[in-house]
This record gives sequence, structure tokens and C-alpha cells, in this order.
Amino acid sequence: MLVQVALILFALSGLLALSVDIGFARLTQNQMQNAADSAALEGLRKRDAVRNPVNGNPVAFASDCTRRAAANRIVHWTFDDDFDAASGDVDYQFGAGPVLDVTDGVTSAHALQTISVPDPHVYKPDLQLNQQNQVYGDMVSGRFCYTSDPFPSEGGTYEVQDIVCTEPQRGSGAYSRNDFNPNLTVPAGPPGLSECPAPDETPPTPLPLGGTGNLGTVDDSAFLVRLRRSNDFVGEAGQAETGVGSSGPALPLTFGKGTTIRGDDPLADYSVRRDGLTVHATAIAATRPVMHLGAPQTNPATPSMAPFVLGDTCVQSPTGAAVTITVSINPNTGIVTRTGPGAPGCATGSVVGRFVANAVALRTVGQAPPPAGVPARCPATVAFPMRYAPIYSQMTTGPQRIIGFAEVGFARAPVCPRNPNAVFPATITRRVSTVAPSNATAILSEGLPAGVPAALVPELLAKNLVAAGRVNYGPVLAPVLAR
Repeated sequence: MLVQVALILFALSGLLALSVDIGFARLTQNQMQNAADSAALEGLRKRDAVRNPVNGNPVAFASDCTRRAAANRIVHWTFDDDFDAASGDVDYQFGAGPVLDVTDGVTSAHALQTISVPDPHVYKPDLQLNQQNQVYGDMVSGRFCYTSDPFPSEGGTYEVQDIVCTEPQRGSGAYSRNDFNPNLTVPAGPPGLSECPAPDETPPTPLPLGGTGNLGTVDDSAFLVRLRRSNDFVGEAGQAETGVGSSGPALPLTFGKGTTIRGDDPLADYSVRRDGLTVHATAIAATRPVMHLGAPQTNPATPSMAPFVLGDTCVQSPTGAAVTITVSINPNTGIVTRTGPGAPGCATGSVVGRFVANAVALRTVGQAPPPAGVPARCPATVAFPMRYAPIYSQMTTGPQRIIGFAEVGFARAPVCPRNPNAVFPATITRRVSTVAPSNATAILSEGLPAGVPAALVPELLAKNLVAAGRVNYGPVLAPVLAR
């Protein structure tokens, strides 16, 4: 009878371990994943947040600081009990899983352990900014490339993989990946300012305007966020490498200690019975060209629409670099024609675009832009430094269609001709691709507009995404979860 009771208790311990220990781990991982997903999207959404007021270009160092601080705040808000950052969350009800203090016990089986609940009794992550972009940090910028490999995408086995995302492998150690390559270039900061302010500090005045630091040709189209509960940084005070990576304590086993999980090897760095369960959550956000723009709004402010549409071949560049072209505008028809030296796909005298009556309505990829015929009188045209312009392309069949959107600047002749019907000159600048901070999506929840033939969908998407062989029109981008 005693043997039967022992066997039953052993079986019950196994069932309780599955329901309690594994349940804690699954709950913790879900909570951490929700926070990581939000932080990755926020980090990429704010990539180009700080602009130079003179030319409107992103200031890389300031934007990089801003987005890392924003990602940190999103994680704080995710686990904030009362949505009051100043309260301190005295009760600590919400967090990235419970925290338990367990004594060492005796022997390698750690028998006779006792458990106590500390204060705080949940883990509140505080992501480190990782300004130097170390590959194992909490937040890492880089490039994402999809892989269908069914095995885990992160681990030391990928350290020896020479090429990742068509570039030399830059990862190292246990945080090497086969689908994400971190940047090794760090944005340059203003003179005298080499580190980002802490997330809760107000940036000094020179930060948004100082320096022209940028990532050059480095691909910064993805942002990775890690939340960890493990012994990765157990040698550091508070289980964190200040400024780079952080980790909460691993989840200790409770009923799992009553099962046959082997005892720890005194020489081993890690033991499930001694150290508990390791829980990781990793999210990667990547950029995609915008497929729909919301109506311009004032809070937060979003760019309004340009009064014209532009052809993709006339605003293209091989790498997506900014393009400035001189044009002439017919005030009676609104037709915009290229002047000055021509370029492949847009010779001198080619139609660059046209003014339209209601550009604000052209907010979705797949729409057919209206024909020309809208007057664009010189005195009535307004110069602007930056707006969103619909970009159209000629399809293999049917009418031209909107394939995406680009940031553009417009400046007409400073002195208009005396004859209101005379053609007048202007300059159009198509800016580099930047991430829309809000009010833009890379998906169409209701599908493409009516009238787009199914046969054209692959071509339309390929042009929108600037697929191989397609012109690079410098599309406005939006963040999406990639992993």
C-alpha cells in the first residue's frame, strides 16, 4: 500500500508540474511576448521621429535615442498596474510572470527547499537602450530576411553561418540568428554628446538639431526586442548589463522538483532543478511600403497630401536616394513636365505627373488616378517642404494605378509670369524612404479597391514592395511584425 501511495504521489507531482510550473512559464512567455511585440513596432515606428527643421531629413542619432526610449516606455506601460507611472505600482499585480525566492535545499536534488514571495512579487522589465547596438542587447537594429527553416532562428549554431540576409554574419554566440543581421554602425551624435539620455530624462537642446549622424548605406529596416528571464546575466548586479541587456530571474520549479528531473552538476552553469525555467520572448518588426494612408490629422500631426500625383519612373533612383527634378507646369491642364537633363525612364519633356482635384481621396494602393485637366495657376500653387504624394505606375493592362506613396517637397517659381496662362517652372524633391510615425498601414483590411483585376494583383504588389527589377520610388514605410 505504501508503495502505491508513493507512486500515486509521484504521478500527481508530474501532473501538478505540468499544470503549475509549465502554466507559469506559458503565462509568463505570453505576457513577455505581448510586450516585445509592442516594443518592436514602437522602436521601428519612431525610427525617423526627429527631423532637421531646415531640410526635413531624419537626424539619425536623435531618432535612434528617441525610438529606444519609446520602446522602453511601451514595455513599462504594458506592465503598469494603474497606468500611472508615478504611483510605483505598490501592489505589483501585473508583470512578466511571478517572482519566487527558493532556498538552496540539500543535495543535488535540492530537497527540503522553502519558497517565499518577495516584494515585488512580479518581474517588471526595464529594457536597456543598447545604444552601441550589441548583438545580444535588449534592443537591436538591423535587417530582417524571411527564412522558412522550421528550426529555431536564434542560437550559437548560426554563428558559423557566413551569410545572413545576403550580408556577412554579424551575430555572435547564442544570439546569432539566421533571419536577422544586426547593424555594426552606430549613428553619430552631436558634438559633446556620445550617449542617449535615459528614457525618463529630457534630451538636451542640441540633441534634435546637432550633428548629421546617420547610418549611411547600412540597412536599418528592422528592429529586434528581447525580454528574458534567465541566468544570462547572473554575474551582473541586478541581472543586467547596464546599458546593453537585462534579465529577470528564471522561474523556479515547484512541483516539478518532485519528478525525475535530474539534479544539477556542480560544474554546470545551468540546471533546471537548481535555476528553474528560462523564458525568452523575441519580436522583430520590419518595414513595408505603405498601402493605405489615413486622412491627415492634427493630433498627432500627420503630413497632408500633395495636390498632384507623380509617375514612378520620374521619381526613381537605383538605391532609393533622394531625387530633385526641375519641371514646368501647364496652368490650364495641371500637367507636370520634366525640364533640364533627362534620366532613364524620364527623358526631358516626359510627363512627370499631374495636378488632381482631390488628391486626399487617393489614399489606397490600387486606385486609378483621375485624368488631367485640373488648373494649376502659378499664384495659387503653394510651396511646401514635405507632403505625401501618391505614386502611380503604368500597368501591363488597364489604366495607371497608385502603387504607393512618397514624401515630396515642392517649390514653384518665386515670381509668377504675368500671363496666367503661361507655363511656369517649379522644383519637385522626392525624399528618401522614411517610416510614417502614424496613420499609415502596410496592409489593406478590406482588400484592394474594387475594379482591380486579380491578374494585376502580383504586379501591383511587386511594384509596391519595390521587388527586384522594379523601380525604387522611395516609398513611405510602415512597421509590421515579421517574427
